[in-house]
Amino acid sequence: MRAAVKCYEWDAIASDDEPATLVMHVGPIDAPGEDLFTVSVCTPEALAKLIDRDGALIGRHFLFVSHIDRARIESFVDDRLRRIDGETWSDLAGKIGRIGRWEFEP
Repeated sequence: MRAAVKCYEWDAIASDDEPATLVMHVGPIDAPGEDLFTVSVCTPEALAKLIDRDGALIGRHFLFVSHIDRARIESFVDDRLRRIDGETWSDLAGKIGRIGRWEFEP
């Protein structure tokens, strides 16, 4: 089984100075349905601000980029999803959850 992003939702910020929230509606390629996966897209400038603010940062569910280019980022994610497969949707969603936080993640 393989998956594809059926819809991308970007928050209003999406600038190089602040992390942008990207919500991906992902589902099986040949079946109905989708689950939400959320990733923080972060430039080096935004990362530096977060570290200055908090002192440290754990990088889970972050995508680091040189600058916010929505089309390029979406293409990158699409390419990564094409490389992932699983026997069941739960297996596949668990693997996709390494990229973005799955809405059903405990």
